[in-house]
Amino acid sequence: MINVSTTTDSNTGCYTVCFSTTTAIVPTASTTTAIVPTASTTTAIVPTASTTMAIVPTASTTTARVPTASTTTAIVPTATTTFTDSCNDSIEILQGDTCISKNILQMSAVNALRNATANTNATADALSLYFNSIASPSALSDSQYVLSPDDIDSYVDRLKNVTLMRNTKASFILAQDISQFANIQRVGATFTRGIGGAGVGIPNGIDTFSSIATAAALLESKSLSDVKSFSMLIIDSPNTYRNIDNSTKRNLVSSVIVAAVQRDIASSNAVNISLYFQVLPEYKPSGFPEYFCSFYDTTYQKWNDFGCTHPTHNESLDRYECNCNHTTTFALVWSPKLCQCNTSEVLLPNCTCITKPEGQEWAVEVLKNTTNSTVIADALSVYISAVAKTNETVNQNNLLTVDQIDYYVNNMTNVNVSKNNIDSILLAKQPDQGNNEMILGASFLTGSGGEIISTLNVSNVTHSYLSAAAIVSDKSLIGATSLNILIIDKPTTYENVSTSTEQRVASSVIVVGIQRGDPTAVRFAVSLYFQVLPDFEPKVPADYFCSFYDTSNHIWNDSGCTKPIFKNSLNRYECSCNHTTTFALIWLPKVPLTRYLNSQDIASLVFQSISICCFIAVIIHAIVIRFRDPIMSLQTNDLPPLMSCAVTMILFIFFIALAMTTYTKTSSEDQTSCFLSSSVLMFFVYFFIIFMFCIKTSVAYFNYLRFVCLFPQPSYRRLFVMILISFFISIIWVSVAAGLNSNPSYNITQLYPYKFCWFTRGVIYYFLTIPAGVFLLINTIVFIRVALCIINHARQATSPHQLYKRMKQCVIILLLSSATQGIGWLFGPFLTFINSEAGNILGWFFVIFNGLEGLWVILLYIVIRSLRMDKQRYRKFAEQITTSTEQVSHKYGKYFEGDKEYEDIVT
Repeated sequence: MINVSTTTDSNTGCYTVCFSTTTAIVPTASTTTAIVPTASTTTAIVPTASTTMAIVPTASTTTARVPTASTTTAIVPTATTTFTDSCNDSIEILQGDTCISKNILQMSAVNALRNATANTNATADALSLYFNSIASPSALSDSQYVLSPDDIDSYVDRLKNVTLMRNTKASFILAQDISQFANIQRVGATFTRGIGGAGVGIPNGIDTFSSIATAAALLESKSLSDVKSFSMLIIDSPNTYRNIDNSTKRNLVSSVIVAAVQRDIASSNAVNISLYFQVLPEYKPSGFPEYFCSFYDTTYQKWNDFGCTHPTHNESLDRYECNCNHTTTFALVWSPKLCQCNTSEVLLPNCTCITKPEGQEWAVEVLKNTTNSTVIADALSVYISAVAKTNETVNQNNLLTVDQIDYYVNNMTNVNVSKNNIDSILLAKQPDQGNNEMILGASFLTGSGGEIISTLNVSNVTHSYLSAAAIVSDKSLIGATSLNILIIDKPTTYENVSTSTEQRVASSVIVVGIQRGDPTAVRFAVSLYFQVLPDFEPKVPADYFCSFYDTSNHIWNDSGCTKPIFKNSLNRYECSCNHTTTFALIWLPKVPLTRYLNSQDIASLVFQSISICCFIAVIIHAIVIRFRDPIMSLQTNDLPPLMSCAVTMILFIFFIALAMTTYTKTSSEDQTSCFLSSSVLMFFVYFFIIFMFCIKTSVAYFNYLRFVCLFPQPSYRRLFVMILISFFISIIWVSVAAGLNSNPSYNITQLYPYKFCWFTRGVIYYFLTIPAGVFLLINTIVFIRVALCIINHARQATSPHQLYKRMKQCVIILLLSSATQGIGWLFGPFLTFINSEAGNILGWFFVIFNGLEGLWVILLYIVIRSLRMDKQRYRKFAEQITTSTEQVSHKYGKYFEGDKEYEDIVT
């Protein structure tokens, strides 16, 4: 039993408070602790006006301290606490000579507590053992052995009419009879992490409690007039209390104190209790918290601060202090502080509100004078809020340039910070967060705020409604030490940063930066998602571009970024870029689609028409020659080189028909579905494109056999077989395309208003780029082999052969025709994702290369005619030689006969 007595010091007039006790041991389920006073234990304290006493008995010890005016004396138990290192403290407790599992002891303690016949000492022992066995988060799966706050309250209240103390590193239990205290202003308990607990008595006239305890509770003696005894429990790490509040956003941040008073008669008198809490490191909140001194309301199962004062922070002792007017289960809890400012103000990191101009000035000044990445993040967040959605004129002297914002975002290193409000989200985090989580980017929704995107939620974010987002590919983050992203919701200061008067921002602005420890170059790819913001929505028809801000030329530039694709279901544009910097969705006034053809359209139609006319002229000339001079007319063997040109001319005819049909029958510029006649003509055009490539490749291969593989010489029958195969290949290829187009969900074709019906951007690579590329590659290889053969022959020839020379010219023209057609049609798909200037250049290449076909027809016909004329010339020359030889032979024959007759006469 603890005996308390007071005496008056004759020199100072202050009180001496004495406790007498025996040794307190660590309780177990089967241990009863008896506290018996002895005369050999005396603690004498002589306090002054500003001294706070923590008085704890020690066995066989006499301690005398005379503190000064600023001294705090805390004497904690030594022999009263037993600690051991012989067991694995994380899972075991030493009982006698045996280490026993905490789970087993926890179940034993709970069973003992639920035994209605247990006396107060047994209850105290079991409570102490229970908290000692669950000091670390329990692995016990059976929840029936986890006590509720209501249960613990009732067990602490059961400790009445007894004086006892139970002390471990996990908890401290104290029960005391009030009648033993005299001239004591406050009495209670204290607990210090790593040391244990102690009883506390504050003499009259002492107003401060200067202990550095982790938690403490002191009852006001004046409020205990009708109280017979009190009991207290302090739980160091109350893990079972962390998730007991299901209705509020308040979170536990301290040790838990359970206090109870026992009266003989019912009373409504308030009990004043002073509470002292330190924030536990493992529970320390992030952000800017607001703390509350609360009790656990078992009726509504939530933390409630009714009857408790708002806690004040004692900076010197780093603790929060408050008072309550009742007893129950107490703790310090926190919730995110609701710091709100009006629309003309901005919130500083310390949760104070200042005007937006002042906030802008503050942020710029901070950014100029710090290199701390966390401070930079705070200042940038304040700056963006200060210049966003303001009706006041922005102070140009305190305005950050695009370069500066980009610099600050990119140079935040060695931090793991995120700042999120209704104006922006800023993050600077190491991509690899462990536990298979990789930070990939961030998203923002106007009016709600931002969200960090990781591998755990990326699929949900990309399929949800959002204003802006940036997602970096995981391969791009190899070797990255920090991913820095800033999304500005309403980028008002970016509206006029471009020197181009036509470029306008249509979306939120995204700044992406990355820090790498490994300098090895890694291919970078970032996917960007933009909604057109209502405040920035153009009032005229517009074309949108995924662009970055070119700080060198002070314009928005779409180099390295794909053309944005509109996703109707989520009302946003999506694109990707291959570099980091400041991105936005930019709009330009759309060039009105009119029924007037542009210069490229006109040039294309004119050049193709000229090519057709050239081919018709060649046919007419060949027919005239055939009637006028049949000998000089073209023979069957002369026609194969012209067959590929003939197919090209048919292609041009259908292409012109398709263009004219689309031009005349398009109902509006918003029409995107091909009508029947345009679809039919489109597939005719596509058939002749494939057929043209096949025939040109067949003719090229035939000439390869003639000039490179000389023996045996290929027959023209082989060429006609290859042409027939080309026809069937073209039919099959077009049939596949037409079959797929019959299903609208595949989105194979679309109408380009007033232009033509053609393949969509997503499939044109499969239907045109790949075939054109394959044919162009084959023709290029053949061209090189034949050219080398011709060059080699020219070097080794002893005399020129006119016929062979003509044949070489014919082959070269055919190969040039194949090359120009292949390159021209190969350019088409690139027009879908390059910028407008480059697209205009490639468009002219297409027009010119197609237009050259007429030139190749004329040159080819001239060479073939020359070859035919050379053959006729050689034939006439051969006939003349033959006739002359016969005449000479006849003349000499007659002369020989005359000589023979003369010899006969002579003889």
